[in-house]
Amino acid sequence: MSKRVTTISILVLSIILIILYVVSSTYAVIINVFDKDGKSEIVNSITIRDFVINDDGTYNQIYYDTVRELEITNEEAQILMDSVFLNEALDVVLNNIVAYKLHNESKLSNLEIYELIINALNQDDTINEMLKEKVALKAKEYIKDISDYLYDTEVSNIGEIA
Repeated sequence: MSKRVTTISILVLSIILIILYVVSSTYAVIINVFDKDGKSEIVNSITIRDFVINDDGTYNQIYYDTVRELEITNEEAQILMDSVFLNEALDVVLNNIVAYKLHNESKLSNLEIYELIINALNQDDTINEMLKEKVALKAKEYIKDISDYLYDTEVSNIGEIA
């Protein structure tokens, strides 16, 4: 009887751990880096889209929360996700996250991240003024949370490449 209870307990615990792993990895963006000539480099390009799309290609809750919070259409969300300037700003932040987590360099401040967003918006002619204003207002509203959210991104060093 004891062996059966132990087996069932292990099975149930394994299922719970698998479910937790799947749920936690569904929304996770992991920055994979390799070391080359003493410098950490991000393995693949990470875009805004990576933060709002699940591995199976469906939008995650962050996407829907963002669309609802900004009160924008799916088309406007596509414009933001495809923005070269916003994705370049994200790249600056991601490289800083790597430097912070792997090399103990300083974080970008919330204000610096906010200014990156505003500068990217101002440079992008594909984003209309109303959409720029919505994003700028929400970024300002959540300025204290921007850094915390982004710096929670996991960084994984996959080794050295010659």
